[in-house]
Amino acid sequence: MIVGVILRYYKTYRGINYIPITDQDRFCGLVGDNGIGKSSVLEALDSYFNGKPWSYHTATKKTGVSSAEPQIVPIFLVDEALFDADTLPLAQALHKVATELTESEVPPKVRVNGKRFIEHRDHLLSRANVTDKLLLPLGIDYNGSLTVSWFNNRSLVEALLGEEQPSDKSSLDHEELSRLFPLLSKVKSKIEYIYIPREIDPESFTKLETSEIQILMGETLVEILSSRVTHQQIQDINTRLNQFLEQLTNELEIYSYRTPTDRQQNLKRSDVYSLIIQAFFRIRKLHRKQGDHWLEISSLSSGEKQKAIIDVAHSLLTKHRGKGENLIIGIDEPESSLHMSACFDQFDALYDISRDCMQVLFSSHWYGFLPTIESGSATIISKVDDTHVFDQINLAAYREQIKRMAAFSKGRLPHDIRLKSINDFVQSVITSVIGDKPFNWLICEGSSEKLYLSAYFADLIEKKRLRIVPVGGAREIKRLYNHLLTSYEDFKDEISGKIILISDTDSELVRYDVASHKNLICKRIVNCEAAKDTKLVNIQANPVSPATEIEDALNGRLFWNTLLDFQDEYAEKLGFMSELDVDPDDRCPHLALDLRGSERQKLQKFFDTEGVKYAFAQRYVQLLDDSYTVPAWINEIRGWVE
Repeated sequence: MIVGVILRYYKTYRGINYIPITDQDRFCGLVGDNGIGKSSVLEALDSYFNGKPWSYHTATKKTGVSSAEPQIVPIFLVDEALFDADTLPLAQALHKVATELTESEVPPKVRVNGKRFIEHRDHLLSRANVTDKLLLPLGIDYNGSLTVSWFNNRSLVEALLGEEQPSDKSSLDHEELSRLFPLLSKVKSKIEYIYIPREIDPESFTKLETSEIQILMGETLVEILSSRVTHQQIQDINTRLNQFLEQLTNELEIYSYRTPTDRQQNLKRSDVYSLIIQAFFRIRKLHRKQGDHWLEISSLSSGEKQKAIIDVAHSLLTKHRGKGENLIIGIDEPESSLHMSACFDQFDALYDISRDCMQVLFSSHWYGFLPTIESGSATIISKVDDTHVFDQINLAAYREQIKRMAAFSKGRLPHDIRLKSINDFVQSVITSVIGDKPFNWLICEGSSEKLYLSAYFADLIEKKRLRIVPVGGAREIKRLYNHLLTSYEDFKDEISGKIILISDTDSELVRYDVASHKNLICKRIVNCEAAKDTKLVNIQANPVSPATEIEDALNGRLFWNTLLDFQDEYAEKLGFMSELDVDPDDRCPHLALDLRGSERQKLQKFFDTEGVKYAFAQRYVQLLDDSYTVPAWINEIRGWVE
């Protein structure tokens, strides 16, 4: 994937700029004001991968292109296995230079950007799994020549030419740099990049003969035809057509229909395929089903066309292509022309696409994805004194990072980023629950909660347009509820969908008052000793103990069966299980297992282990079937939505 990119005199970027893209995840957003340079990054990559025309910065008109030396230098993080025995030593040498670069090795004129890269690189190496990976700056300049920007330093000289080089040789010339060209060729041949600009014509883009659609399918129309219109079939056509011409020749006696040469030309496979593409595929346009009829894409609204592009890309990538590990998709403003209520679904689909390909890069003005996407990166682009500034956020730790960045930037970072993200999301939710076919929303604390709830409410996701969104803890539930309540009060007579917020009962309870509204429901789960069951209670109501997380409120028998799958791997924490003689029923685990205090502590340590909660949730939903009783509190939520 691309972790960052260096742009020099490309479109909105004057001079040299380092733009961080991601520090871990494949879902990567660029946000900021109009004209700030978000789309320029996506366009530059289109020029780099697909040879599209370069858009030079206006300053090049004065200085001249050769003087400005525009460059596009992506920083790749790729598998070592991509390279063969000849190219791997070169790749490893460049990786060493990139990973060991120090601030003093960067030329003074670009040291600010070099420092930004070094900070980003160190953060990336500490967060991402870089085992058997190589960090490679491999770029091109306006002439198509290879460049590595400020990585062309003394260290690279010694890595490629040897330490015996003269001490004053501080960089490689163009010919010496060309030794790295096999790396550039290998990376560019391996990675496919599709760019979907904001102003794209959806009707043209979605035609089957376009290169973008064929990349999404993972096969060209020619490859498709070669398996369906065989060489033997084409030979049969030629034989029968020649037989017909021979018959005519016999009938005409001294006349014959022939080609100018003595050797009579037959239909080639390429001729047949071209004719089929022209006469069969090009006359077909994308249609969307509307009731019992099919509606041509040109008849859809602007928002529906934008959604169609994402829907088609998602379906082709996941259902036809199958594997997209070498595909990077760049999308400019995917929320463009969409109704606010549809924005969440669009970004949720983008996130799903990013799970099935190498990377999804997008620019956006809609900040609502920031607090709702479980993992990813967002680069906030702003300007100070006409200089671009880039602040990267890891979405898994979004709230904490925003606080630190706002303090560190001393007011430069737009302090309303967090407010805008909440407001955009709230506006999307509120507008979507108004009308005859409203959405329904179930907002929970974390990604493991989403897994459980998505499994139990799989039918409602489709049937009742239920959307399940994790927001990162009880305090975020509280904050979001207060924002939603303000908007709800203004539109409560028009709201027909349900907005449900569900919290755990933490040992240190997050307290706040909850109003009684039909369509805005805020509850917490708690195991009630008196009722011998898990209850949904108001935030401020009793009981306030014991501490109850969603794992404590599941089906006890299925919980135990899931736990058995982890017993060997986590023997130190779950060894006590082999000593238990239990036959759990379908009540919540707290009641069904009847564990001692020491055993509960060990179980808690197991769930506190990094990654365990999510892995446990995945296994639980895999084992879930109709033989297990659905917890009563789950059915209570179902009743609200149905």
